[in-house]
Amino acid sequence: MTNTTPGMSTDAIELLMGDHREVEQLFEMMNKARQSSDVDQQRYVAEHVVEDLSVHAVIEEEVLYPAMRDALPDGDQLVEEALQEHQEAKELLTRIDGKDPQSEDASAAFDELVATIHHHVLDEETQLLPRLRGALGQERLEQMGKKMELARKAAPTHPHPHAPNTPPGNVAAGAFAAVVDKIRDALRS
Repeated sequence: MTNTTPGMSTDAIELLMGDHREVEQLFEMMNKARQSSDVDQQRYVAEHVVEDLSVHAVIEEEVLYPAMRDALPDGDQLVEEALQEHQEAKELLTRIDGKDPQSEDASAAFDELVATIHHHVLDEETQLLPRLRGALGQERLEQMGKKMELARKAAPTHPHPHAPNTPPGNVAAGAFAAVVDKIRDALRS
């Protein structure tokens, strides 16, 4: 997903919105791969969607959501709603991860995932992120962007729907899951 150029600072919101654009591109690639019946391309896209969204969920859960809880008066409620959406996405990603992308279940899960992510992104970009930008200021958002980049490097690359999704449990479980995932990814290559 989004990587910043060394020396350039990216704030957390810019980073997350860059991730959103990349996932939208992957969804479009899947549509084209399905239309052309290109199974290899479908598999490639599914693998990248699983990895990118798994990592994205972790950086939001570790960095964004704690800041939202602190900065917004209704932050707890907003985070709980977002975590429910993340849980749904993780369960759908589990149905896609490593499966034949043309299987009925994986294909249906992918379609559900697209709808879930579109809704989640719309909420974040039209409501949550603008409010957070106003509440935190540029310096804090740049600090969060740096934390997100660090979290991205250590994040699990597969969904773990049964792992904790709030601190401190998510950080500890995520570190262990990331090691397991990186070994799993290396063995698949």
